[in-house]
Amino acid sequence: MAARTCGKILLVAASVVLGPGVTAAQLGPDGTPIQNSDYTVDLTRGAVIGTSRVTGLAGAATSIAEGVEGGLQNPAAVAWRGPQWPEWYDYWLALGFIYPFDSGDFYNSGQVFEETAAFGDQDFFFLIPGAYWQMWNFGIGLTIDAQFVTINDIENPTSGDIDRLRLRFTTFHIQVGYGFLDGQLIIGGGLRILRQRAFLSNSLVASGDSFSTIGLGGEVGVIAQPHNKRWRLGASIYPKLSTGRRTRGGSSGDPNQDPQTFFLPDATTLPTNGNIGFSYQFGPRPPNPPWVSIEAFAADDLARLNRRKQQLAAAEADRIAAVRASGREDVELQVRTIEARYDAKNAELEEERKAIKKQAYKVLRNRFRNEWPRRYHLLTIDLEITGKLDNAVGVESFAYQIVQRSGQNVSVSPRVGYETEFWPRRMKGRFGTYVEPSRFEATAARVHFTFGLDINVLRWNVFGLWPDDYRWQISASFDVAAEYSAVSLGIGGWY
Repeated sequence: MAARTCGKILLVAASVVLGPGVTAAQLGPDGTPIQNSDYTVDLTRGAVIGTSRVTGLAGAATSIAEGVEGGLQNPAAVAWRGPQWPEWYDYWLALGFIYPFDSGDFYNSGQVFEETAAFGDQDFFFLIPGAYWQMWNFGIGLTIDAQFVTINDIENPTSGDIDRLRLRFTTFHIQVGYGFLDGQLIIGGGLRILRQRAFLSNSLVASGDSFSTIGLGGEVGVIAQPHNKRWRLGASIYPKLSTGRRTRGGSSGDPNQDPQTFFLPDATTLPTNGNIGFSYQFGPRPPNPPWVSIEAFAADDLARLNRRKQQLAAAEADRIAAVRASGREDVELQVRTIEARYDAKNAELEEERKAIKKQAYKVLRNRFRNEWPRRYHLLTIDLEITGKLDNAVGVESFAYQIVQRSGQNVSVSPRVGYETEFWPRRMKGRFGTYVEPSRFEATAARVHFTFGLDINVLRWNVFGLWPDDYRWQISASFDVAAEYSAVSLGIGGWY
């Protein structure tokens, strides 16, 4: 790629303004140069980017969003409680890694530009870490969707050195949710923070950003899962999110005076996106089991224990009252003796309470892990709808300053996934397919095929931080389409 073109990409790829642009007219026809700043960049990603389970199910996870793995598909996942953990609290940790090892046409733009091949060969990868904390039917959490792009062999227009331009597109999802009707209706929502960064560096980190900008938006989701029914419904919506432009440095904004002037966009935008999903589970494994807490399971035994404690307290009060009424000289000594005796009995009752709860925990965990049938067949269906944008271009169009309009029409993506535990207690498998609609007139929709595995690898309590019977899994999934192939890896708990 020519040094001049590389310098231009450096100046604009992070979608932050170095100087004011000219806004004399709207964009011209496709294939003509961008000659004003009155446009936006469409940041839509058509390929499914999610955890290994979500990718393996072709993104059809809106109705089965559970824990951190489902948080990017449906914010209601933050408050989903399953039978695997009967304590009043729960926490989820997950880490996903996605690498498109063939990203020749990552944006499905058709590679219509003369030098797009150089752009398409760049390094893409995604990290998706997340953590949730839950208390009874309430949940709060953070999931991060981080995209890393590296463009090699860029000539630094200031120093003349050959560097790498590193782009970071990071979306923070801060979510809260609550399960109503004993968890049969879950509603969640939150805040999205989209941050864009760029810096020149041959290492993964740099002392400072060349460009950065931030945008804020919301999200909301719902899951309906009637207890012991085989079906679920889910829906989520992510309203349009835009990052405004900033001004740094100086520029004439006049291509006649400055032939390297770039017309930088008024905004970069994630268009409104909505998902609706349905799932149905076949097989002997209990569907939509209600979450049962230790206290609820052992309610009768704990109630009897509470009555004994109340009777003990009443007897203690009567004994103390009788001693005080006797008028004896050593009344205070007698009172302390009575209190010590009843304190010892109360301690015995507390130990009995702990034993009851411990036994309830063992019964509930054993029921879930060993007594319930493991065989099931889960079918999921989703429909993703992405809104249109006015006067928008794609990311590559933006980089090369040539008009290729994007998002002129509403995009619809049907998705189907299937999952089963074909090797009980050892391995789960899934596969699916989805249609990635094109955001450009020059290209057509392309079909993706996905498949993946979860493998139960070991039991480890992580030095006492997790339960003694906690099992860990590794996950992998693949997404294959024309001019695009990706692998997703993850680690988490086996359930």
